[in-house]
Amino acid sequence: MLEIKIWPSILTIAVLLTSGARAAVPYGGSFSSQAGEVDWRATPVRAQTACEDFRSKKFGATLMSAKVVAQSGDVPEHCQIEGFLPTEIGFEINLPLAWNGRLYMYGNGGYSGEDPVSPYIQSKRDNALANGFATAWTDTGHRAFNQPGATFAQSRVALTNHAYLAVHLTVEFAKQLAVASYGRAPNFSYWDGCSTGGRQGVMEAYRFPTDFNGILAAAPTLDWTSIMIEGLWQQSATQGSGLTVEKLQTVFKAVMSHCDAIDGLKDGLIDDPRQCIFDPRRDVRRCATGEDSGACLTRRQADALQSLYDGPPKGRGMPNWVREYPGFEDSSALTANAPAQWILTRDGSSNTLTLMASSWMKYFAFNDPTYDASKFDFASDPSRARAADEEMNPKPDLKAFSEAGGKMITWWGWSDAALNPGMGIDFYDRVVANYGLGNAQKFYRFYLIPGVSHCTGGYGPCDVDGMPALLDWVEKGVAPQRLGVRRTVDGKAVYNRAYCAYPAATRYTGGDPEVPANFHCVPLPGP
Repeated sequence: MLEIKIWPSILTIAVLLTSGARAAVPYGGSFSSQAGEVDWRATPVRAQTACEDFRSKKFGATLMSAKVVAQSGDVPEHCQIEGFLPTEIGFEINLPLAWNGRLYMYGNGGYSGEDPVSPYIQSKRDNALANGFATAWTDTGHRAFNQPGATFAQSRVALTNHAYLAVHLTVEFAKQLAVASYGRAPNFSYWDGCSTGGRQGVMEAYRFPTDFNGILAAAPTLDWTSIMIEGLWQQSATQGSGLTVEKLQTVFKAVMSHCDAIDGLKDGLIDDPRQCIFDPRRDVRRCATGEDSGACLTRRQADALQSLYDGPPKGRGMPNWVREYPGFEDSSALTANAPAQWILTRDGSSNTLTLMASSWMKYFAFNDPTYDASKFDFASDPSRARAADEEMNPKPDLKAFSEAGGKMITWWGWSDAALNPGMGIDFYDRVVANYGLGNAQKFYRFYLIPGVSHCTGGYGPCDVDGMPALLDWVEKGVAPQRLGVRRTVDGKAVYNRAYCAYPAATRYTGGDPEVPANFHCVPLPGP
């Protein structure tokens, strides 16, 4: 029987997913120092309305506060406005005294409901303000400290706000405040988010195609139910197996030994792990009788790993991409951003994804707070669990976004053990099926980056130059042929790469591998 230990508590899940687990996301990469065509740091526009005047103005919102925040380091003086939009949609909007004419809105994590003072939210806000943007954020209509996990979904209004409405209403309101402050609307509006924040961006392109000119959506959760089932499967497969992070590290070394060079370059990365033919029952040393060290696998442990690579049964309601790819096993540092932390915990408690899945099944899938996720039947229940798909999952119908001139960049780490990159491939393939590859790439580019975990971290080049590429595409018409990525350790560049847009693969041509010009784009082979 699948055992789901309720530690950390459901409230701790919210904290993990919306603060600590994502506070280290290097979204400085979104506004990297890498030069682009657009000079977004110029701030020629000045505020015309005193910050305190916003308290008395009527904008259809309850303004809880409007205060001047003094300059601090690179973060300029700005007017911070907080309050609620109908119904109970919390927001924070920041209007710099000197403005670059652009609005930047950033997304949420997990089940949302963050507090605006959380480190992750503050870092996103301050980074954008330091680069001249006005900023907007919403809690999506609930706060995790009093509605932890998915409990808010018991309210139809709260579910709809979280699914798509809160972001739309907040960005509309932010544009109103920009007009009131500067006497003009933003020239351009941008979205930036990962995971839930990535889903919010893609959902905006689908449901409200004129809200944003540019959308940067990393590892978007495009099929919530399938991912939650995968979380339950991970726990079921590994529970009682005796797998440890030390054993996973042994497996990771074996994977790299077998597959590092299959892309033509032995560099500590696997460019497409779908090409990696690896069997832990064959390719990792089997423990001798009575042995169970970190340097070997028992038969039970090898079978558990193979179950992760295979995924749950692919019956009705279960996509083929629900599985793990070889290369996720790196556990040299089991931190919030390591791939393996989504599979195992050092103390044997349920992993974050499993705890999220238990809450999802109670409040989104079956609308039963007493539901026991350990009873989930992987053969018959996947199709029954999809009650929230219509509201929570964006569809690959992006015609209106394309016709409005919108541009979208999504990227995914190949070592993402939380949200399988196959989900992104499947969605992009369906967009291409609707419009053709040439038309799709006029407004939507998708990139796969080896060795990167969920949103960041892992062992690959996880600093992604997403925002400069997006601004250049939106404002200068310069489509990103390749997306720049880096990894720096102790001030030294370990990787400096630029990856081709899917469905092309990035192949080494010779010379220094950390010179992006020494790679070229070729058709991506099938799995």
